[in-house]
Amino acid sequence: MNYEQQPTFEKPTNDYLRVMTASPEIAIADPVINAQNILACYAEAKEKQVEVLALPELCVTGYSTADLFFNQHVRERSNEALATIATATLDGPAIVVGAPIEDNGILYNCAVLMANGAIAGVVPKTYLPNYGEFYEDRWFTSGEGVINRTVTVDGQEVPFGTDLLFRINDTTVGLEVCEDLFAPIPPSSYHALAGAEVIINPSASNEVIGKPDYRRTLVTSTAARLLCAYVYTSAGPGESNADTVYGGHQIIGETGRLVREVEPMNDTAATTVYDVDRAYIAHDRLVNKTFGSSAAKQRRDATYRTIAVRAPQPTDGMLYRTISANAHLPKDKAEMDARCEYIFNIMAHGLADRADPNRTQSLVLGLSGGLDSTLALLTCDYTCKLLGINNDFIRTVTMPGQASSDRTQDNAGALAAALGTTHETMPIADLSNEALEMIGHDLETEDIAYENTQARMRTLLLMNYANLNRGMVVGTGDMSEIAQGWCTYNGDHMSMYNPNAGVPKTLVKSLVQWYADHRADPETRAILLDIIDTPVSPELTGNGDLSQTTEDKIGPYELLDFFNKEERRYGSRPDKIGYLATLAFAGTYDQSAIAHWMSSYFGRFTGSQWKREAVPNGPKIGTVSHSPRTDLRMAPNTSPTWHK
Repeated sequence: MNYEQQPTFEKPTNDYLRVMTASPEIAIADPVINAQNILACYAEAKEKQVEVLALPELCVTGYSTADLFFNQHVRERSNEALATIATATLDGPAIVVGAPIEDNGILYNCAVLMANGAIAGVVPKTYLPNYGEFYEDRWFTSGEGVINRTVTVDGQEVPFGTDLLFRINDTTVGLEVCEDLFAPIPPSSYHALAGAEVIINPSASNEVIGKPDYRRTLVTSTAARLLCAYVYTSAGPGESNADTVYGGHQIIGETGRLVREVEPMNDTAATTVYDVDRAYIAHDRLVNKTFGSSAAKQRRDATYRTIAVRAPQPTDGMLYRTISANAHLPKDKAEMDARCEYIFNIMAHGLADRADPNRTQSLVLGLSGGLDSTLALLTCDYTCKLLGINNDFIRTVTMPGQASSDRTQDNAGALAAALGTTHETMPIADLSNEALEMIGHDLETEDIAYENTQARMRTLLLMNYANLNRGMVVGTGDMSEIAQGWCTYNGDHMSMYNPNAGVPKTLVKSLVQWYADHRADPETRAILLDIIDTPVSPELTGNGDLSQTTEDKIGPYELLDFFNKEERRYGSRPDKIGYLATLAFAGTYDQSAIAHWMSSYFGRFTGSQWKREAVPNGPKIGTVSHSPRTDLRMAPNTSPTWHK
């Protein structure tokens, strides 16, 4: 298909903050050598057009400097090293390092942010571990209560305190140090409520059994709870001493997901770079009113100082994020299998509550031989097993019309037989023609009346058949069809309960595949695999040759599901969705195709709310749902050009 050429989608630079973590080699108590190693990392960050580089706790001196923190020479060299590093930031990224900072005879363990050729601010560590292998109380004082202060570092007076936030370009960044994250109420909680979208944690966390998993959990759960990105970088092997080993663990979490990691004990000088999406974070905070209420209270009760710094923004056109074309599918097979089983349980338990044999005597399902009705039938099968009843409780009905193919009808009958349902065949061609003749249709023009009459005739038969057998009609339409309004109002649009309502089309195939691989006998599996390979078609026009394919009409489902996830889950702008789609589908769809189908998607999505407002109940499966009773309240007369 040829598409009109559309404008080029470009990266929305202001949506992202590029961060990098590293664990440089450390020379204990030698800030001169450490500054050289830090600047080597900084050169790499500059080359990769990073906006902020995060390095470990006390990396200027070494965390293991111990009683030499009391040595005046070490402290002076540390301050000089900070000045040297700060000077290097004149035309490059911001950098966060760990260093000991003395103020009026008190020594603090601090995170120091430098940018624009100077030290921008110093944040002292609040919680000092003094148990097991840690003795920080021996050298440092907690920064708790240190607010609205300044400190002099190498002759420069700079902002100092736990009340500092940093505005790097368009992103607000907060700092906490190592043990602060492990505290019952970390300082980052207050930073995030005050507006910090990214938390950076310079750390020196040693390696013992189970601790890497514990750190991952802390970082990702904190990023989830605070709806932020959490950037954690720990001291590397150079810190290891006789009894304590450090592994250089680096972790970046974003709103609950582990997005980047350098695992501990990496033998190379590994770094990781990531483009934090602050627009995603802002969206989640707007939607989550629990966060909003907490933030409003915090901002009434506490005052923060925000220091603005600038860093060159990336111009390389790169995006250091994983953009998957499979918007709803994890890449890991074990995770995919676990997710499919979980989804089947959600759908089956939801249906089981409605299909209690004490109230209902049958589940009635129109079985077309296509993917959606197959998934609904497999869910019914799963439900019967939950209820401990035989599959003859399921009444499947095939309703061949003029355009029905032998392949789909044969598969429907074979699947019903394999699963042991009570099966009926009810041809609709004559009934549909009679109805069309009554309204004056010529029976030749395959228009919308021609198509919808067939769909409504099928629903009429199913409803009446359910009444006859004291049953309930089980719906089959998936979430992608509901989003696009790809259903006939008062036809396949209607049922008593629709277990597929929360399942996008790209996930339907995976669920049927999972069932074939893990629940089906060889005969049933062969039928399911053929159904998976059958082109998606409503089979309402043509002569049974599957020539009417859905994707030719409304677009490739993988694109539609991608558009839907980005807009519904993250509230992304169309230009950003287009940009991300060009990355995800590079080599598959060009920009003009993406623009064409995205325009079609938004038009159908906006114009279909009136249908969605009358959809039957169905279980919410993922973070995206189109139920008007739960997740999507939208005026049916929303402007059709709102997305332009």
